[in-house]
Amino acid sequence: MSDDERPGRPRRLLRSIRKEVPSALTHGQVDDEAAVAAMLRELGIALIECEQPTHQVEARLQNIARNYTSEKVRIVAFPTALVVQVGTVAYEVETVVRPTTQLNLAGRVDAIAELAEVGAITAVDAAREAAAARAMPPRFGPVTTVVGYTVTTVGFGMVINPTWASLWGYVFLGAVVGAIVMLGRPFPTLNPVLPTFAAAVVTLLATGFVADAANDGLLRVISPPLVAILPGLALTIGAMELASGQMMSGATRLIYGVTQLGLLVFGVGLGIHLGDDLAPQQPSAQMGSWSLYVAILVIAVGLYVYLSAPKGSFVWLILAVGVALIGQKLGGLFLSPTHSGAIGAFLVVPFAALASRIKTSPPADVMMLAAFWALVPGALSFETLGEAVAGEGDVLTLGTAVAAIFSIALGTLIGWSVFATIDGLLRRTPNLR
Repeated sequence: MSDDERPGRPRRLLRSIRKEVPSALTHGQVDDEAAVAAMLRELGIALIECEQPTHQVEARLQNIARNYTSEKVRIVAFPTALVVQVGTVAYEVETVVRPTTQLNLAGRVDAIAELAEVGAITAVDAAREAAAARAMPPRFGPVTTVVGYTVTTVGFGMVINPTWASLWGYVFLGAVVGAIVMLGRPFPTLNPVLPTFAAAVVTLLATGFVADAANDGLLRVISPPLVAILPGLALTIGAMELASGQMMSGATRLIYGVTQLGLLVFGVGLGIHLGDDLAPQQPSAQMGSWSLYVAILVIAVGLYVYLSAPKGSFVWLILAVGVALIGQKLGGLFLSPTHSGAIGAFLVVPFAALASRIKTSPPADVMMLAAFWALVPGALSFETLGEAVAGEGDVLTLGTAVAAIFSIALGTLIGWSVFATIDGLLRRTPNLR
């Protein structure tokens, strides 16, 4: 083989594993302004319901709109609403119906948006497909979903408080909270009181026998089971929105997250009041350093089931969770534990964006959502608030929660900025690709 032929081999290998980029439609623009506005409304509200930051939703919809209209497009996105204007005659307003972290739904919405970003689907078809995606049911039934949540609880327990003594407590309390969450799904009007009820029940059970039997502190036992109703994702996205200049969206999302934490803490206080007095417990002996790597696998299994991940995404969830947690661990070598999450978040962004281009991988949003769950900023926030309520800490402990949330948000923002800049340069310079 000549020297001129050798450089072609890596390119051929790359093309063989890379997803094919859809081709733009060639029949010309056939969609009017009303159809374009309807498409942007359906795609935008679907992305918002999948817990996407509002500034990223606005930017993505603007990119999509360029493929379908030459009219000026105005988009205003909020955590619970979307306003779209195309030209001077087409207006669309939509509100959030069902916020979700259901990964198969998020993956389907992202795939439709990717087609629209290159003009490979008509506006009418994109709107119809996005509306259908918003109604997708979970892949697994209620019982299987509860099992998935229980497994997730064990994995988070191995990250937050990896002790053999507490392991069975995580299983029991995780199953209880999972059942409460599933029982509350058919009754949306109960959502405001669900965090308080779940926290009270878990605390009551833990003070009754779990924490004492595990010989571990109360907050260390009850934090992992409450992961599903901890507003860690809302707090992190709110911090990202504030840092990117979205003051209204960021502030409202942060207020919502803090309110949810307050409801949880109230439930814990209620459970402590109703339950038996629990003497302070010394932390149990920790598992070895290997527990983190086992926890990565356990969390990936649990999230795959509980969040209804798309088929074929299991290996990629393991990798995404692994990048987040191992990056966080590496960050702890030269940063404080409070700020180490920034490294994990920073590494996850380019990993998810690049991995999503491989044929067998799910969309980037699927991997990003799983990674954010793995970083559990809400667990730290809840534990520090709970320490203050239980008399085990003071107001200064809240500073660590705030720092952890903003460090993860900052790491994500920097990751997106660096990756988008490099990717843009490569797209403009074909010889470098």
